Amino acid sequence: MASIPPNQTIYIRNLNDKIPKDVLKQALYGLCIAYGQVLDIVALKTMKMRGQAFIVFGDITAATAALRQLNGRKIFTRPMQIEYALSKSTLVAQNDGTYRFDQPNQHMSAKQRKQQLGIIGDAREKRRQSNADDEHAAKRRTTEAQDRIAEESSDDDIGPAAPRKQSPSETGTAERPSSTLFVTNLPDTVS
Repeated sequence: MASIPPNQTIYIRNLNDKIPKDVLKQALYGLCIAYGQVLDIVALKTMKMRGQAFIVFGDITAATAALRQLNGRKIFTRPMQIEYALSKSTLVAQNDGTYRFDQPNQHMSAKQRKQQLGIIGDAREKRRQSNADDEHAAKRRTTEAQDRIAEESSDDDIGPAAPRKQSPSETGTAERPSSTLFVTNLPDTVS
C-alpha cells in the first residue's frame, strides 16, 4: 500500500464529536500553532464529517512536525489519529495559483484520489473481503462434511444414498423455524 505524499493540510480523525465546534477549533489551533502558521481549520458537524478535522499549515515542514508530534496525543479524552490530507486544500491551491476559478467545486472523490495515489481499497473493503472469504470457506467445509457423511452412510445402508439436502442459502429460500418444542427424557417429578 502506497503512502499519502506530504501535504500542507493534515487530516485528523477520532475527535470527540460531543465537543462544540468552536471549542474544538480553538483547542486544535492552540495545539498546532506551536508547529507553524495555521492558515485554516475545517471542523464540520455533519453526520459524515463529525469527529474529523482538516488543518491547513503555511508550509509542509510545519504540517509534518505537527503530524509527528501530535499523532496519538489525547484531546478531549480521545487519541487523535493524524495523516496527511489526500489533496491540497482550496486555500493552498488559491495561494499557489493552481486553483481553477471556472470550476471551483470540481474535486475528485476520496476513492478517485486513493486510486490515483495507488492506495487500493480501505480497511472496510478489506474486512468485507475477508468476511466473504471466511463465509465461503465455511460453506465449502460444511458441504465437504455433508458429502463425507453421505458417502459413509451409503456404505452401511442398503439401497441408494439419500439425496443431500440443500441449505436455504443454496435454494434461495429461508427456512422458518418450527414453533413446537419437543422435550424428551424428563424425570418423573416434572409434570
